[in-house]
Amino acid sequence: MAKKILITDDSPFMRKILKDILSENCEIIEADSGDKALEQFENEKPDLVFLDIIMPGSEEEEGVRVLEKIKEKDPGALVVMITAVGQKRVIKRCNKLGADGYILKPFDAKQVLEMVDEMLGTSCNS
Repeated sequence: MAKKILITDDSPFMRKILKDILSENCEIIEADSGDKALEQFENEKPDLVFLDIIMPGSEEEEGVRVLEKIKEKDPGALVVMITAVGQKRVIKRCNKLGADGYILKPFDAKQVLEMVDEMLGTSCNS
């Protein structure tokens, strides 16, 4: 059975890039906001979540809030933070909340696929 990955980013372009990289052998679910990500997480039970840190929402770092909520619901959930923000403070906070990995924008396909292989023990690309 194909692994299910939730891609959360407010940018349709970034979601498309990730979807194009991952969609060959994985089922992709998308969310364009923190609230939609939480809803999709609850309904779809993805194997892995890619989560942008900076998105419009209730706070500047909406992705951090979503990470916290996901880990409250399921401490074992695999969440990879995606960000252009290289701020040590934000990364430190995400580490405390249980983030499982980071990918910095701009990223390349190889980097994303290696992260998926590491997290899920399987490839989303043939």
